[in-house]
Amino acid sequence: MTDIPKLIDSLAPEELAALQDRGPDQWLDAAMIDALDKAAGGPGEGRGYYVVRGSLEPTERRHYVLRHDVVAAVFAPRTAEGIPTGSR
Repeated sequence: MTDIPKLIDSLAPEELAALQDRGPDQWLDAAMIDALDKAAGGPGEGRGYYVVRGSLEPTERRHYVLRHDVVAAVFAPRTAEGIPTGSR
Protein backbone atom coordinates (compact mmCIF):
# COMPACT_ATOMS: atom_id res chain seq x y z
CA MET A 1 0.00 0.00 0.00
CA THR A 2 1.31 3.41 -0.90
CA ASP A 3 1.52 6.35 1.49
CA ILE A 4 1.73 9.40 -0.75
CA PRO A 5 1.96 12.05 2.01
CA LYS A 6 4.79 10.10 3.66
CA LEU A 7 6.60 9.78 0.34
CA ILE A 8 6.35 13.53 -0.30
CA ASP A 9 7.53 14.30 3.24
CA SER A 10 10.48 11.92 2.77
CA LEU A 11 11.74 13.64 -0.37
CA ALA A 12 14.50 16.20 0.12
CA PRO A 13 13.20 19.74 -0.46
CA GLU A 14 15.28 20.07 -3.61
CA GLU A 15 13.90 16.77 -4.96
CA LEU A 16 10.31 17.89 -4.41
CA ALA A 17 11.12 21.25 -5.99
CA ALA A 18 12.61 19.48 -9.01
CA LEU A 19 9.46 17.36 -9.41
CA GLN A 20 7.29 20.45 -9.23
CA ASP A 21 9.50 22.47 -11.59
CA ARG A 22 9.43 19.77 -14.26
CA GLY A 23 5.63 19.60 -14.31
CA PRO A 24 3.03 16.86 -13.95
CA ASP A 25 3.67 15.11 -17.29
CA GLN A 26 7.44 14.71 -16.90
CA TRP A 27 9.36 11.57 -17.67
CA LEU A 28 11.31 10.61 -14.59
CA ASP A 29 15.05 10.36 -15.07
CA ALA A 30 17.20 7.83 -13.22
CA ALA A 31 18.11 10.34 -10.48
CA MET A 32 14.47 11.12 -9.76
CA ILE A 33 13.53 7.42 -9.72
CA ASP A 34 16.36 6.85 -7.24
CA ALA A 35 15.08 9.73 -5.09
CA LEU A 36 11.53 8.32 -5.12
CA ASP A 37 12.82 4.83 -4.28
CA LYS A 38 14.90 6.22 -1.40
CA ALA A 39 11.94 8.23 -0.07
CA ALA A 40 9.76 5.10 -0.26
CA GLY A 41 12.22 2.99 1.72
CA GLY A 42 15.00 1.79 -0.55
CA PRO A 43 15.91 0.47 -3.99
CA GLY A 44 12.81 -0.35 -6.03
CA GLU A 45 10.39 0.62 -3.24
CA GLY A 46 9.02 3.60 -5.19
CA ARG A 47 7.55 1.43 -7.94
CA GLY A 48 4.05 1.93 -6.59
CA TYR A 49 4.39 5.68 -7.02
CA TYR A 50 5.55 5.75 -10.64
CA VAL A 51 4.42 3.73 -13.64
CA VAL A 52 5.57 2.99 -17.17
CA ARG A 53 4.01 5.11 -19.90
CA GLY A 54 4.08 3.39 -23.24
CA SER A 55 5.77 0.14 -24.17
CA LEU A 56 7.40 -2.14 -21.64
CA GLU A 57 9.91 -3.42 -24.18
CA PRO A 58 12.75 -2.81 -24.69
CA THR A 59 13.42 -2.13 -21.02
CA GLU A 60 16.12 0.45 -21.71
CA ARG A 61 13.53 2.62 -23.49
CA ARG A 62 10.89 2.59 -20.77
CA HIS A 63 9.53 5.98 -19.76
CA TYR A 64 8.41 6.31 -16.17
CA VAL A 65 5.91 8.92 -14.95
CA LEU A 66 4.30 9.62 -11.61
CA ARG A 67 1.03 7.84 -10.96
CA HIS A 68 -1.99 10.16 -11.36
CA ASP A 69 -2.79 10.34 -7.63
CA VAL A 70 0.85 11.09 -6.82
CA VAL A 71 0.77 13.92 -9.39
CA ALA A 72 -2.36 15.30 -7.71
CA ALA A 73 -0.64 15.30 -4.31
CA VAL A 74 2.68 16.72 -5.53
CA PHE A 75 0.96 19.55 -7.40
CA ALA A 76 -1.78 20.28 -4.83
CA PRO A 77 -1.87 23.92 -3.69
CA ARG A 78 -0.02 24.27 -0.39
CA THR A 79 -0.17 26.65 2.53
CA ALA A 80 2.84 28.73 3.57
CA GLU A 81 3.76 25.90 5.95
CA GLY A 82 3.83 23.44 3.05
CA ILE A 83 0.61 21.68 4.06
CA PRO A 84 -1.72 20.83 1.15
CA THR A 85 -4.77 23.08 1.23
CA GLY A 86 -7.95 21.26 2.13
CA SER A 87 -6.15 18.79 4.41
CA ARG A 88 -6.86 20.65 7.63
